[in-house]
Amino acid sequence: MSGRPLKVVMLIESVRGGGAERFTVGLARALDDGPDCDVVVCASRDAGRNREPIAHETGVRVLMLGRRRTLSPLAWLPLIRHLRRERVDVLHSHMFGSNVWAVLIGRLARVPVVIATEHSWTYEGQRVRKLLDGYWIGRLATAFVAVSPEDARRMVEIEHVPARRVRTIGTGLLRDPAELQSAPGGLREELGLPPGTPLVGAIAMLRPMKAVDVLVAAFARLRERVPGAHLAIAGDGPLRPEVEAQIAELGVGDAVHLLGVREDVADILRSLDVVVLPSDSEGSPIALIEAMVAGRAIVASRVGGMPWILGEGDCGVLVPPRTPDVLAGAIADLLEDPARREELGARARERALADFTLESVAGQWAALYRELRG
Repeated sequence: MSGRPLKVVMLIESVRGGGAERFTVGLARALDDGPDCDVVVCASRDAGRNREPIAHETGVRVLMLGRRRTLSPLAWLPLIRHLRRERVDVLHSHMFGSNVWAVLIGRLARVPVVIATEHSWTYEGQRVRKLLDGYWIGRLATAFVAVSPEDARRMVEIEHVPARRVRTIGTGLLRDPAELQSAPGGLREELGLPPGTPLVGAIAMLRPMKAVDVLVAAFARLRERVPGAHLAIAGDGPLRPEVEAQIAELGVGDAVHLLGVREDVADILRSLDVVVLPSDSEGSPIALIEAMVAGRAIVASRVGGMPWILGEGDCGVLVPPRTPDVLAGAIADLLEDPARREELGARARERALADFTLESVAGQWAALYRELRG
């Protein structure tokens, strides 16, 4: 095996979407660019007939199945044929739906190594999902990979995944570090705010787990202590009407800016005095790693993998989830202490560039593939 690259297929429902999808494509591209792996991504639900090939969009070869229903066995035949024809060494799936199918398809196609990856969920409720994780995926996969030590612990203790099958590999930075460190930071000018205006913000989808409502509630309290502060939120989602209603009810519409989906994330991050991640649950969020590389002071909920990424508070401030008063106080403390913001930002950048670059993470995945392939 040492004489040729390993043939790898990464399975995910779509190559378009949120952090997990972005990371899967980025990881595939990084591995495929190296000497150890020959990678194809299989997007099971993306429609393929009028869209192939899309390598110019993703930077990696994509097999698109166009699966329309959850139970559609025939839709998997092109993947099974590819796995057998190419004698694929590793089938690496991402997220619950793909993990469920991968352990079956991998065995049918006689793939030597099948790896499942869970990017994040609460590991609470959803009894059927916990059973499938613990007694289907966790026992049929060669390895079940968590994106943080906390997720790995929950896999074993809550879902009863065999500990010997659980590994931990975090996500990695997808953007160019130089871009995140050198962007001009022109958001104040865009919003018509005077230079030096205290500016707090988040990069977050407007959906329940991101807890943007907690951030808005905290910001209303923050304004009592820092009256001139403004809040900017980049992202969109199904909860936008509720967030807009909350902003109006709290009377902070003059100081809260819902920016929608933005491509200039580096510029937004460099504009912010404090970056906030108020989530109810997280795995290993890319937005956090980007904020760290940008050298920002960070306040985050003590959930999921965020304490691990932030060095248990050495590189940012951790607060209990769903505590607007505590969150407001932590943000205000940083706004009033520029030296502390600078110190935390420098530590965060150093840690992220040491441990969470895409090259570092891709190296861990390549080593795991080789180990499991034997």
